[in-house]
Amino acid sequence: MEPIRPRRLLAAALTATVLLGPVACGGGTEPPRSGPSTATASSAPPAPPEKPAPGDHILALAGRPGGYELHAPPGYRPGQKLPLVVAVHYRGADPAMMRRMTRLDAKADAENFLVAYPCCGGNEDVGFIRAMVEHLVERWDADPSRVYATGMSAGATTSYRLAAEAPDLFAAVAPVSGGLLSGRRPETTERPARAVSVLSIIGADDRTADALEIRLGQWRREYGCTDGAPVWVDKGRTVNRTTSTCPGGMEIVGYTVNGMGHRWPGGAEVGLGDPGAALNATDVIWDFFAGHPKR
Repeated sequence: MEPIRPRRLLAAALTATVLLGPVACGGGTEPPRSGPSTATASSAPPAPPEKPAPGDHILALAGRPGGYELHAPPGYRPGQKLPLVVAVHYRGADPAMMRRMTRLDAKADAENFLVAYPCCGGNEDVGFIRAMVEHLVERWDADPSRVYATGMSAGATTSYRLAAEAPDLFAAVAPVSGGLLSGRRPETTERPARAVSVLSIIGADDRTADALEIRLGQWRREYGCTDGAPVWVDKGRTVNRTTSTCPGGMEIVGYTVNGMGHRWPGGAEVGLGDPGAALNATDVIWDFFAGHPKR
């Protein structure tokens, strides 16, 4: 039962090399539908001394320009180890837009986890995010066995990079409408490590949909995964899911949302959010993360 969507020239996708931006603080193929807020850590006045507590925080790393925003749920208490989700925005957006679009803060409040939103500022790379995560584990008691990453568009590309280049830190990643695309065999640094599970959400009408699905298929074959039968997850047969189990406990889950383009399904009507989609990406992503702690 394959996803129902317009046919494309898959051969062209195989031969083309496309990279949806190697940056964590941006990237993507479409501008936001409404302008992002400018109240980011990179433009805000110096923050007061860091004090772990519930609420919203603008933070920086010692010796590094730029910074990030952190949301701690009402149930946060110093010394209590909570999961951490790193959420990376797309090019043209900022952490404020990512927060509004995904509604991840509300999900964190309901499920009791931390959310970190890296800001732009020249350090939106794997090294910066690694240092950020290590700081949050040490200073904010983030649970090192439950650290995850998600992102939209080029933010999705970054989440793949984190899976490939920082598998010691991340238990699972969930890219939305993006990823590393290439027609050639993936290099080691262009694919998730075997220890990191992956959930991918792709709109069938996204212009890179076929290439993204081809790359997922490459990973499944290379890792010796066993694919389950595709299933519809909604009564209207709009959302199709394929689950692949792989040696070592890795799992690759791919969602295809028919009738959707380059969007965050179930997101608010800001940025690239698609509130009318038949899938709520934030809910699905958190459920996946909750079921995939570090092995």
